[in-house]
Amino acid sequence: MSKLRFALVVSALTGLSLTGCDGGVAPDDAGSSFDAPGLDAPGLDAASLGDGGGRDAGERSDAGATDDAGATDDAGRVNRCGDGEIGGSETCDDGNRAADDGCSPSCTLECGDGVVSGSERCDTAIASGEGACPARCDDAMACTTDTLVGTACDASCTSTPITAPASGDGCCPSGASSLSDDDCAVACGNGLVEGGEVCDTAIASGAGSCPTSCSDGAACTTDVLSGAGTCTASCTSTPITAPLNGDGCCPPGATIATDSDCSAACGDGTVTSGEVCDTAIASGAGSCPTSCNDAMACTRDALVGAGTCSAACTYTPITAPMAGDGCCPPGATITTDTDCSARCGDGVVTVPETCDDGNTTPGDGCSAMCVREPRAFRATTLTVQDPHFFLSIIDITSQVNDQIRTGLTTDADMPADGLVDLSPVVYFEPLDQSAMSTPVSVDFADCTLPLSSTRCSGSGMPTASTATNRTSGTTACLAPMTGTFPAGRGINSPAPPCFGSAPIGTLTISLGGTLIRLQNAQVGGQYVGAPATRLATGLILGFLTEADAMATTLPDTVPVVGGRTIASLLRGSDRDTVAGVRGWWFYLNYTGDQVPYTP
Repeated sequence: MSKLRFALVVSALTGLSLTGCDGGVAPDDAGSSFDAPGLDAPGLDAASLGDGGGRDAGERSDAGATDDAGATDDAGRVNRCGDGEIGGSETCDDGNRAADDGCSPSCTLECGDGVVSGSERCDTAIASGEGACPARCDDAMACTTDTLVGTACDASCTSTPITAPASGDGCCPSGASSLSDDDCAVACGNGLVEGGEVCDTAIASGAGSCPTSCSDGAACTTDVLSGAGTCTASCTSTPITAPLNGDGCCPPGATIATDSDCSAACGDGTVTSGEVCDTAIASGAGSCPTSCNDAMACTRDALVGAGTCSAACTYTPITAPMAGDGCCPPGATITTDTDCSARCGDGVVTVPETCDDGNTTPGDGCSAMCVREPRAFRATTLTVQDPHFFLSIIDITSQVNDQIRTGLTTDADMPADGLVDLSPVVYFEPLDQSAMSTPVSVDFADCTLPLSSTRCSGSGMPTASTATNRTSGTTACLAPMTGTFPAGRGINSPAPPCFGSAPIGTLTISLGGTLIRLQNAQVGGQYVGAPATRLATGLILGFLTEADAMATTLPDTVPVVGGRTIASLLRGSDRDTVAGVRGWWFYLNYTGDQVPYTP
């Protein structure tokens, strides 16, 4: 059967017009025809025949309207809502006709339809009130940071609490005060004397404490405590001017007839009961003061009862800083009171000070003269780890280390000089463990016995370098050179927190009385404490040239090996080469404790 005849039969059987075929002509419902010369039975499918034999997807109903199955485009393709392709009047098509998933059952966008649905937080078509999308965020709370997140129908506000003090942001977070944040109000009772306060009720005594009672010891003043229990509490002493029996004062102009507290003998030249002086006594003991001056800048001098036999001077200590009164009260500094002069121990570093830790105690890193003190660590252990010393085939390294250990703890000089024989000292001037680098020096110092209270003095010939600090991580600050020692020698590699020095030109080390000159020497160690009070897993390394080893002879006093050269005790198999120079890399482990040290 021809394709045309087959198409006509299918059309007659189904009552449908076929569109989108190979170009043959077949009549539609209106009596028109289309070309379909290539249509045959196997090419028919559900899209060509419509849904269940009904009208074609591109046809209109008898009423002339397009049904919801879709519309046919110029190429004969059918556009249906839910087919995953946007066409015709569709503004979206997510492959289904479900509601509340962003694309409505009629394939129009749900965002902007005036209804909050599905995963929407709001809808842009809602102008205000519930469901409206925010354009900006403000929860009216000073201590939150408000942020607009998302866009369109996903827009919402988040509020993050402010925890760090920052002036000018309108928030006073927990733990802040007006001294750290201008947004905080002055709070009485927080242990701080803030703006507008003269004291604080939480300060129990001393500078900044609030008075609870007042008495200047003078009979002719009325002592009043103002603002009791507040941070503006203060004492005022008002001279008594009116006669009043029993108040202990005879004010100026009063007599025994008007005030029982007045002495009947005032002015008779004799100090009698009830008088503190007599106006008839011109000078010396018993004379009445006419002015007061105790020559002390930090008191307020006042004359009470002037011209009477109760005249007395009062001297009230000045406790609050006030510029221009000539007094620098306790606790004040040049930064809080211009009457204060810069002084060591006030906690303010001023020229020529290089430090000021608020005290004048030496030995704490800042001297009694406010000059940085070096922090020194004397080696309490020192052992040669590599190379080993041999007498013939016998390894005598442990005996060498025994002599070093003896030198670190005893005074073998004859006669004894009270100094430890061997005192390697590593010192920092100053020690700043948090800095990237800090000056470091190695010195063979003079340290006194007993070691429990030793004090060290510099030799005058320290070897200086710069130490690089590491505060964290796993990388060692100093490590032995790869391939320069056999396995198992136990050489230290100080790990953070630690330091490692830059190479030192020449470091001369005394080992059991023998001076060994190490080239390209370095020193490192691990800090214990902050600031450090001890150095752990310390390492000293350097290169002993073969020439120096051959030129260095052990003292005759050294048992067995006395008179021998260092080179004769070192194995050739341990020998290394640096820049064409033969020799031996030396590695010495050490630990050190902090000691008082004077360069």
